[in-house]
Amino acid sequence: MRDEFTALLLGQVGYHEGRDADGTWNNRQRYSEETPGLEWSDGQPWCATFEAWAAHRTGMDNLWPMTASCLVAVAWWRRQNRWTPYPVLGGPFYLGPDGGDHTGVVYAYDADTIYTVEGNALPLHAGVLTPTGYRRMGELAVGDPVVDPQGRPSRITGVHPKGVRPVHRIMLQDGSSAEACHEHLWQVEIDGRAESRVVTTLELADLVSRPGCRVRVPLLEPVEYQQAGEPLPIDSYLLGLLIGDGGMSNGGLRFTNVEPEILAAVEEALPADHRLVAHIANDRAVPGNWRIVGSGVRGGNRLIRELRALGLWGSTAERKFLPARYLMAGVKDRLALLRGLMDADGHIDADGRTEFSSASGQLARDVQELVRSLGGRAAVNVKTGVHYTAPQQPNRTPARDTHRVQNINMPHFNPFRLSRKAERYVPRNAAWARKVVSVAYVRDEEVQCIAVSAPSRLFVTDDFIPTHNTNDSGSTEGDGVYRKSRARRGAGSPYGYGVPGYPEGTVSADPALGGIPAARTSGQATTPGAPQWPGRYLRVQSPMLHGDDVLTWQRRMAWRGWVITADGWYGPASADICRAFQQRHGLSVDGVVGPVTWNAAWS
Repeated sequence: MRDEFTALLLGQVGYHEGRDADGTWNNRQRYSEETPGLEWSDGQPWCATFEAWAAHRTGMDNLWPMTASCLVAVAWWRRQNRWTPYPVLGGPFYLGPDGGDHTGVVYAYDADTIYTVEGNALPLHAGVLTPTGYRRMGELAVGDPVVDPQGRPSRITGVHPKGVRPVHRIMLQDGSSAEACHEHLWQVEIDGRAESRVVTTLELADLVSRPGCRVRVPLLEPVEYQQAGEPLPIDSYLLGLLIGDGGMSNGGLRFTNVEPEILAAVEEALPADHRLVAHIANDRAVPGNWRIVGSGVRGGNRLIRELRALGLWGSTAERKFLPARYLMAGVKDRLALLRGLMDADGHIDADGRTEFSSASGQLARDVQELVRSLGGRAAVNVKTGVHYTAPQQPNRTPARDTHRVQNINMPHFNPFRLSRKAERYVPRNAAWARKVVSVAYVRDEEVQCIAVSAPSRLFVTDDFIPTHNTNDSGSTEGDGVYRKSRARRGAGSPYGYGVPGYPEGTVSADPALGGIPAARTSGQATTPGAPQWPGRYLRVQSPMLHGDDVLTWQRRMAWRGWVITADGWYGPASADICRAFQQRHGLSVDGVVGPVTWNAAWS
């Protein structure tokens, strides 16, 4: 009974309460309605109700306080003479004065720590976008500013370490990706549904696996970085043109372009006393070859001095890049920089497909970052086997690989300034780039979550992907079903523990109850032999496998401490847990529960 009760609780990990229309959590959940006598508690803090629900579902109404109040529950345990300062497997703990603040259930403990059923988290190495650029999740503190995808001010209101959790990689259509633990929250839009949803990583994996189900993350507003106040040394549009069509590797500063509109823009943006002159001023000159010269005195070309200071002077085509100062500039300057690059080396075909090409992989990645920071999406691909011709060399000659920033989509801006290109640009459906194409387990890793103050409850993680913060309504722990580790003693440790009268006995660190201070889990408390393998391989397929054999295996994995939803359906989330289990125990890693993996779950 104890293990069935604990497995039921663990099987609910990832479930979260409802939200009001403004996005705030509202304490509305299923457990009040499904627990006789506690229907009234819907909309109230529900940690005690959740435990009463599980006790009722497992036939333990007489072994557990059927109440929505932590204080009433503590009083009930005391009246039963079942109260102890020591952790109990399958027993509740209580926090706060007289235990009235919060409760949860212990599923494992050791000499210093209890492990309980309790949110959502990102790995400590994950990037979080701030007004001064990306910072690692592990470096953040309460009060730090973060970027809100909707362009509003936002600060961190809570930082919550979550210990070691399974981490998954979320991949979007354009190749951008982010990593998060299985319980982390994502706000997503699903084709055919008017309202967005907030789902866990595992729920997102399940949605993505469904045939025909297209799931997208929200659009990002242009990022407003914090500005130092000093003006940029070179006009942003001019710098984009120079990086795209300029020669900076030797001799003077060269520029190659025949567009009258662009040449006029260059002359307008040049510093005083600088001008555009033909590279060779005679009848042998190739049209479009120019030099940018400064004053007649030696060293009088200010642009060369500034390009040298930016690290760009001397850069050959394959070594070009965008200076960090310009990537972190204001929205107006970043857009001008992008338009200079796109007018120079960008292309738009008759159908409106847009891309940027360069011999430099770093420049292509920088342009992709520039597009993303302005609220757009783009994918980077490499074209090999490239050949080129020139007016003086008509034969095809092998050239460097071309790094292509493709499928550029800018829902907020036109990426071109040059009229003949800008007139052809039509914003395409942004859904393709924001589409989630895969969610896959990658490793177990220490993670933490943050709560933010923005009304959207969103912040921005790696590759400019909007994501949701922890559940943070009324308690720093978050209002959902989650797992957590807590110190057994000292500041912040539990006020005390209840001792349920399980038929199979009590497993506790209490010396009066046998005193077991070593690490214990619910699965170790009773170790039945492995049930016979059901005879069919449990794997991800369509239609999805469902049955008691799946439920039995899922419950066993929950007993062993894996966070898995025990619902009897074998989907991608179950397969991810299976692969992680197989890898940890040296089995063949295929995500399929065959006879070897089945028996190992009970070994």
